[in-house]
Amino acid sequence: MHNISREDPGFYNLLALNRSRLDAPAPIGGLVGALMSHDPRSGASTWVVEIPAGWRARTDAALGSLEFFLWSGSLSLDDGSTEHQEVGGSGYIHVPQLCGGGELFSRKGALALALWNPNLPCFPYPYTRNRTIKPHAETWVNSVPGGHGVMHKSLRKPDPVPHPTDEGFDGGPGGYFRFQYIEPGMVAPKEHVHHECFEEIILLQGDCFLLNEGQMGIGSVVVHPQEFYHAPFASRSGALILVHTDAPMGYPWPPRDYPEVEKIVGAYLDDARWDVPTQHVDWPDHPLKAIQEESAAYQSWRKEGDSNLWGDGESGLQIPYRPGGRGTASKFRGSWKRCGCE
Repeated sequence: MHNISREDPGFYNLLALNRSRLDAPAPIGGLVGALMSHDPRSGASTWVVEIPAGWRARTDAALGSLEFFLWSGSLSLDDGSTEHQEVGGSGYIHVPQLCGGGELFSRKGALALALWNPNLPCFPYPYTRNRTIKPHAETWVNSVPGGHGVMHKSLRKPDPVPHPTDEGFDGGPGGYFRFQYIEPGMVAPKEHVHHECFEEIILLQGDCFLLNEGQMGIGSVVVHPQEFYHAPFASRSGALILVHTDAPMGYPWPPRDYPEVEKIVGAYLDDARWDVPTQHVDWPDHPLKAIQEESAAYQSWRKEGDSNLWGDGESGLQIPYRPGGRGTASKFRGSWKRCGCE
Protein backbone atom coordinates (compact mmCIF):
# COMPACT_ATOMS: atom_id res chain seq x y z
CA MET A 1 0.00 0.00 0.00
CA HIS A 2 1.44 3.37 -1.03
CA ASN A 3 0.76 5.89 1.73
CA ILE A 4 2.39 9.21 0.84
CA SER A 5 2.29 10.65 4.38
CA ARG A 6 5.33 9.82 6.51
CA GLU A 7 3.00 9.52 9.50
CA ASP A 8 1.46 6.34 8.04
CA PRO A 9 3.13 2.96 7.52
CA GLY A 10 3.57 1.92 3.91
CA PHE A 11 4.77 -1.02 1.82
CA TYR A 12 4.94 -0.75 -1.98
CA ASN A 13 7.23 -1.00 -5.01
CA LEU A 14 8.49 2.32 -6.35
CA LEU A 15 9.16 0.85 -9.81
CA ALA A 16 5.41 0.16 -10.15
CA LEU A 17 4.30 3.73 -9.34
CA ASN A 18 2.53 5.67 -12.07
CA ARG A 19 4.81 8.49 -13.21
CA SER A 20 3.79 11.88 -14.57
CA ARG A 21 5.08 15.45 -14.80
CA LEU A 22 6.09 16.50 -11.30
CA ASP A 23 4.68 19.46 -9.45
CA ALA A 24 7.84 19.69 -7.37
CA PRO A 25 10.44 22.26 -6.30
CA ALA A 26 13.08 23.36 -8.77
CA PRO A 27 15.14 21.92 -10.29
CA ILE A 28 13.20 18.61 -10.40
CA GLY A 29 9.84 20.25 -11.09
CA GLY A 30 8.64 19.34 -14.57
CA LEU A 31 10.56 16.07 -14.73
CA VAL A 32 8.61 12.83 -15.05
CA GLY A 33 8.38 10.87 -11.81
CA ALA A 34 6.29 10.03 -8.75
CA LEU A 35 6.05 11.21 -5.16
CA MET A 36 7.06 8.46 -2.74
CA SER A 37 6.69 10.11 0.69
CA HIS A 38 6.00 13.55 2.12
CA ASP A 39 6.10 15.36 5.48
CA PRO A 40 3.42 18.09 5.39
CA ARG A 41 4.97 19.91 8.36
CA SER A 42 8.46 20.39 7.00
CA GLY A 43 7.80 20.00 3.28
CA ALA A 44 10.41 17.21 3.05
CA SER A 45 9.73 14.71 0.26
CA THR A 46 11.17 11.68 -1.52
CA TRP A 47 10.61 11.27 -5.27
CA VAL A 48 11.55 8.84 -8.01
CA VAL A 49 12.49 10.87 -11.10
CA GLU A 50 13.36 10.23 -14.74
CA ILE A 51 16.14 12.58 -15.88
CA PRO A 52 16.49 12.84 -19.70
CA ALA A 53 19.86 12.71 -21.47
CA GLY A 54 21.33 16.19 -21.82
CA TRP A 55 19.28 17.59 -18.91
CA ARG A 56 20.88 20.66 -17.36
CA ALA A 57 19.56 22.71 -14.45
CA ARG A 58 20.94 25.19 -11.94
CA THR A 59 19.98 25.53 -8.29
CA ASP A 60 21.07 28.16 -5.76
CA ALA A 61 20.01 25.80 -2.91
CA ALA A 62 18.40 28.72 -1.09
CA LEU A 63 15.13 27.00 -0.18
CA GLY A 64 16.14 23.44 0.55
CA SER A 65 18.65 20.61 0.44
CA LEU A 66 18.54 18.29 -2.59
CA GLU A 67 20.00 14.76 -2.68
CA PHE A 68 20.14 12.33 -5.61
CA PHE A 69 20.80 8.59 -5.60
CA LEU A 70 21.10 7.05 -9.06
CA TRP A 71 19.51 3.72 -9.97
CA SER A 72 21.04 4.04 -13.42
CA GLY A 73 22.53 6.59 -15.80
CA SER A 74 24.79 9.54 -14.97
CA LEU A 75 24.69 12.88 -13.16
CA SER A 76 27.30 15.50 -12.36
CA LEU A 77 27.54 18.66 -10.26
CA ASP A 78 29.49 21.77 -11.22
CA ASP A 79 29.85 24.34 -8.44
CA GLY A 80 33.06 25.93 -9.67
CA SER A 81 35.31 23.67 -7.59
CA THR A 82 37.48 20.76 -8.69
CA GLU A 83 36.21 18.41 -5.93
CA HIS A 84 33.32 16.80 -7.80
CA GLN A 85 33.01 14.09 -10.43
CA GLU A 86 30.34 12.52 -12.60
CA VAL A 87 28.59 9.64 -10.83
CA GLY A 88 26.86 6.65 -12.38
CA GLY A 89 24.55 3.95 -11.02
CA SER A 90 24.60 3.93 -7.17
CA GLY A 91 26.23 7.38 -7.22
CA TYR A 92 25.11 10.11 -4.83
CA ILE A 93 25.02 13.90 -5.11
CA HIS A 94 24.14 16.29 -2.27
CA VAL A 95 23.50 20.01 -2.78
CA PRO A 96 22.77 21.23 0.78
CA GLN A 97 20.72 24.32 1.54
CA LEU A 98 22.76 27.55 1.76
CA CYS A 99 26.01 25.92 0.62
CA GLY A 100 26.27 27.67 -2.73
CA GLY A 101 24.28 25.46 -5.11
CA GLY A 102 25.59 24.64 -8.57
CA GLU A 103 24.72 23.26 -12.00
CA LEU A 104 23.46 19.71 -12.45
CA PHE A 105 24.02 17.91 -15.75
CA SER A 106 23.12 14.42 -16.98
CA ARG A 107 25.06 13.16 -19.97
CA LYS A 108 23.28 9.78 -20.29
CA GLY A 109 20.03 10.52 -18.50
CA ALA A 110 19.18 8.78 -15.23
CA LEU A 111 16.60 7.08 -13.08
CA ALA A 112 17.10 8.52 -9.62
CA LEU A 113 15.73 9.04 -6.16
CA ALA A 114 15.51 12.71 -5.22
CA LEU A 115 15.23 13.81 -1.58
CA TRP A 116 14.08 17.39 -0.96
CA ASN A 117 14.57 18.80 2.56
CA PRO A 118 13.76 22.43 3.40
CA ASN A 119 15.41 23.69 6.60
CA LEU A 120 17.18 20.42 7.30
CA PRO A 121 19.05 20.67 10.63
CA CYS A 122 22.72 20.02 9.93
CA PHE A 123 26.29 20.64 10.95
CA PRO A 124 27.76 23.95 9.68
CA TYR A 125 30.06 24.33 6.68
CA PRO A 126 32.55 22.79 5.90
CA TYR A 127 31.16 19.62 7.53
CA THR A 128 27.98 20.09 5.49
CA ARG A 129 28.91 20.97 1.90
CA ASN A 130 28.31 19.98 -1.71
CA ARG A 131 29.34 16.34 -2.22
CA THR A 132 29.52 13.67 -4.88
CA ILE A 133 30.03 10.11 -3.64
CA LYS A 134 30.66 6.79 -5.34
CA PRO A 135 29.77 4.17 -2.69
CA HIS A 136 32.21 1.61 -4.08
CA ALA A 137 35.04 3.97 -3.06
CA GLU A 138 33.76 4.36 0.51
CA THR A 139 34.58 2.23 3.58
CA TRP A 140 32.07 -0.14 5.20
CA VAL A 141 31.08 0.67 8.80
CA ASN A 142 29.37 -1.75 11.22
CA SER A 143 25.81 -0.49 11.66
CA VAL A 144 25.18 -2.30 14.97
CA PRO A 145 27.75 -1.25 17.59
CA GLY A 146 29.91 -4.22 18.51
CA GLY A 147 27.99 -6.50 16.15
CA HIS A 148 28.21 -7.80 12.61
CA GLY A 149 25.91 -8.78 9.76
CA VAL A 150 24.73 -5.25 8.94
CA MET A 151 27.12 -2.66 7.51
CA HIS A 152 26.70 0.69 5.80
CA LYS A 153 28.39 3.43 3.82
CA SER A 154 27.30 6.94 4.74
CA LEU A 155 25.88 9.13 1.98
CA ARG A 156 24.64 12.16 3.94
CA LYS A 157 27.67 13.30 5.91
CA PRO A 158 28.77 13.72 8.68
CA ASP A 159 27.10 10.58 10.01
CA PRO A 160 28.08 9.69 13.61
CA VAL A 161 27.53 6.16 14.96
CA PRO A 162 27.35 5.20 18.65
CA HIS A 163 30.29 3.61 20.45
CA PRO A 164 29.76 -0.12 21.10
CA THR A 165 29.68 0.33 24.89
CA ASP A 166 27.43 3.41 25.00
CA GLU A 167 23.85 4.37 24.44
CA GLY A 168 23.81 6.87 21.64
CA PHE A 169 22.39 7.80 18.26
CA ASP A 170 23.01 7.33 14.54
CA GLY A 171 23.19 10.24 12.15
CA GLY A 172 23.59 13.99 12.09
CA PRO A 173 21.07 16.61 13.29
CA GLY A 174 18.75 15.99 10.31
CA GLY A 175 19.05 12.19 10.30
CA TYR A 176 20.97 9.93 7.95
CA PHE A 177 20.90 8.52 4.42
CA ARG A 178 22.86 5.26 4.08
CA PHE A 179 23.84 2.63 1.52
CA GLN A 180 23.47 -0.50 3.68
CA TYR A 181 24.26 -4.22 3.44
CA ILE A 182 22.45 -7.10 5.19
CA GLU A 183 24.29 -10.43 5.12
CA PRO A 184 22.68 -13.65 3.76
CA GLY A 185 20.76 -15.62 6.36
CA MET A 186 20.35 -12.60 8.62
CA VAL A 187 17.48 -12.91 11.12
CA ALA A 188 16.29 -10.16 13.48
CA PRO A 189 13.86 -12.08 15.75
CA LYS A 190 12.26 -9.21 17.68
CA GLU A 191 10.02 -6.29 16.88
CA HIS A 192 11.48 -2.87 17.59
CA VAL A 193 10.49 0.78 17.50
CA HIS A 194 12.21 4.11 16.83
CA HIS A 195 11.08 6.82 19.24
CA GLU A 196 13.13 9.50 17.53
CA CYS A 197 12.52 9.38 13.76
CA PHE A 198 10.69 8.22 10.67
CA GLU A 199 12.44 5.51 8.61
CA GLU A 200 12.25 4.89 4.85
CA ILE A 201 13.89 1.72 3.45
CA ILE A 202 14.39 1.05 -0.28
CA LEU A 203 15.66 -2.32 -1.51
CA LEU A 204 18.18 -2.21 -4.37
CA GLN A 205 19.15 -5.89 -4.68
CA GLY A 206 18.48 -9.14 -2.84
CA ASP A 207 15.56 -9.87 -0.55
CA CYS A 208 14.14 -8.96 2.84
CA PHE A 209 11.10 -10.56 4.49
CA LEU A 210 9.23 -8.57 7.16
CA LEU A 211 6.45 -10.17 9.19
CA ASN A 212 3.16 -8.26 8.93
CA GLU A 213 4.56 -6.11 6.10
CA GLY A 214 5.68 -8.25 3.20
CA GLN A 215 8.46 -9.63 1.05
CA MET A 216 10.80 -7.04 -0.46
CA GLY A 217 12.30 -7.42 -3.93
CA ILE A 218 14.08 -4.92 -6.18
CA GLY A 219 12.36 -1.54 -5.85
CA SER A 220 10.39 -2.39 -2.69
CA VAL A 221 9.89 0.41 -0.17
CA VAL A 222 8.83 0.13 3.46
CA VAL A 223 7.94 3.19 5.55
CA HIS A 224 8.03 3.12 9.35
CA PRO A 225 6.63 6.23 11.02
CA GLN A 226 8.07 7.45 14.30
CA GLU A 227 6.71 5.25 17.16
CA PHE A 228 5.51 2.44 14.82
CA TYR A 229 6.50 -1.05 15.96
CA HIS A 230 7.79 -2.97 12.97
CA ALA A 231 8.16 -6.64 12.50
CA PRO A 232 11.02 -9.11 12.77
CA PHE A 233 12.86 -9.56 9.47
CA ALA A 234 15.03 -12.07 7.63
CA SER A 235 17.05 -12.17 4.42
CA ARG A 236 17.76 -15.34 2.45
CA SER A 237 20.24 -13.99 -0.09
CA GLY A 238 21.35 -10.82 1.66
CA ALA A 239 20.31 -7.35 0.59
CA LEU A 240 21.57 -3.95 -0.44
CA ILE A 241 19.23 -1.24 0.79
CA LEU A 242 18.98 2.51 1.23
CA VAL A 243 17.88 3.72 4.66
CA HIS A 244 16.71 7.27 5.24
CA THR A 245 15.64 8.96 8.50
CA ASP A 246 14.49 12.50 9.30
CA ALA A 247 16.26 12.77 12.68
CA PRO A 248 19.07 10.93 14.53
CA MET A 249 18.04 7.37 15.38
CA GLY A 250 18.56 6.36 18.98
CA TYR A 251 20.42 3.19 19.92
CA PRO A 252 19.71 0.61 21.24
CA TRP A 253 16.27 0.15 19.67
CA PRO A 254 13.60 -0.84 22.23
CA PRO A 255 12.70 -4.48 21.39
CA ARG A 256 9.84 -6.80 22.25
CA ASP A 257 9.21 -10.49 21.71
CA TYR A 258 7.05 -11.66 18.80
CA PRO A 259 5.28 -15.05 18.76
CA GLU A 260 6.00 -17.77 16.18
CA VAL A 261 9.04 -15.98 14.72
CA GLU A 262 11.16 -19.14 14.40
CA LYS A 263 8.37 -21.05 12.68
CA ILE A 264 7.46 -18.34 10.15
CA VAL A 265 10.99 -17.12 9.42
CA GLY A 266 12.19 -20.73 9.21
CA ALA A 267 9.55 -21.47 6.59
CA TYR A 268 10.68 -18.44 4.58
CA LEU A 269 14.36 -19.39 4.71
CA ASP A 270 13.68 -23.07 3.94
CA ASP A 271 11.74 -22.08 0.82
CA ALA A 272 14.70 -20.14 -0.64
CA ARG A 273 15.12 -20.21 -4.41
CA TRP A 274 18.26 -19.15 -6.22
CA ASP A 275 17.03 -19.49 -9.80
CA VAL A 276 14.64 -16.50 -9.82
CA PRO A 277 14.82 -12.95 -8.43
CA THR A 278 12.84 -12.38 -5.23
CA GLN A 279 9.51 -10.73 -5.99
CA HIS A 280 7.71 -7.94 -4.15
CA VAL A 281 4.76 -9.47 -2.25
CA ASP A 282 2.44 -7.52 0.06
CA TRP A 283 1.68 -9.23 3.37
CA PRO A 284 -2.04 -9.85 2.62
CA ASP A 285 -0.94 -11.82 -0.47
CA HIS A 286 1.95 -13.72 1.12
CA PRO A 287 1.41 -17.48 1.69
CA LEU A 288 3.18 -17.34 5.08
CA LYS A 289 0.49 -15.05 6.47
CA ALA A 290 -1.69 -18.13 6.95
CA ILE A 291 0.81 -19.68 9.39
CA GLN A 292 0.58 -16.58 11.57
CA GLU A 293 -3.19 -16.23 11.38
CA GLU A 294 -3.67 -19.89 12.32
CA SER A 295 -1.41 -19.57 15.38
CA ALA A 296 -3.26 -19.54 18.72
CA ALA A 297 -0.19 -18.01 20.38
CA TYR A 298 -0.17 -15.13 17.91
CA GLN A 299 -3.90 -14.47 18.18
CA SER A 300 -3.71 -14.49 21.99
CA TRP A 301 -0.77 -12.07 21.91
CA ARG A 302 -2.62 -9.69 19.60
CA LYS A 303 -5.70 -9.68 21.84
CA GLU A 304 -4.17 -9.74 25.30
CA GLY A 305 -0.43 -9.16 25.10
CA ASP A 306 1.81 -6.10 24.95
CA SER A 307 1.16 -5.81 21.22
CA ASN A 308 0.15 -2.19 20.52
CA LEU A 309 1.18 -1.14 17.02
CA TRP A 310 2.47 2.19 18.35
CA GLY A 311 5.05 2.83 21.07
CA ASP A 312 3.80 6.17 22.34
CA GLY A 313 1.38 4.85 24.96
CA GLU A 314 2.05 4.35 28.65
CA SER A 315 5.45 2.88 29.43
CA GLY A 316 5.53 -0.90 29.47
CA LEU A 317 8.07 -3.44 30.56
CA GLN A 318 10.03 -3.04 27.33
CA ILE A 319 10.09 0.78 27.41
CA PRO A 320 11.91 2.33 30.39
CA TYR A 321 10.59 5.84 29.70
CA ARG A 322 7.62 7.56 28.12
CA PRO A 323 8.44 8.36 24.49
CA GLY A 324 7.92 11.78 22.98
CA GLY A 325 4.99 10.62 20.87
CA ARG A 326 4.16 10.36 17.19
CA GLY A 327 5.28 13.23 15.00
CA THR A 328 7.79 14.70 17.48
CA ALA A 329 10.62 14.76 14.92
CA SER A 330 8.31 16.09 12.22
CA LYS A 331 7.08 18.93 14.46
CA PHE A 332 10.65 19.86 15.30
CA ARG A 333 11.61 19.77 11.62
CA GLY A 334 8.61 21.94 10.78
CA SER A 335 9.60 24.54 13.36
CA TRP A 336 13.26 24.72 12.31
CA LYS A 337 14.19 27.58 10.01
CA ARG A 338 17.58 28.07 8.39
CA CYS A 339 18.91 31.42 7.25
CA GLY A 340 22.14 32.79 5.82
CA CYS A 341 24.74 33.82 8.39
CA GLU A 342 26.95 36.86 7.88
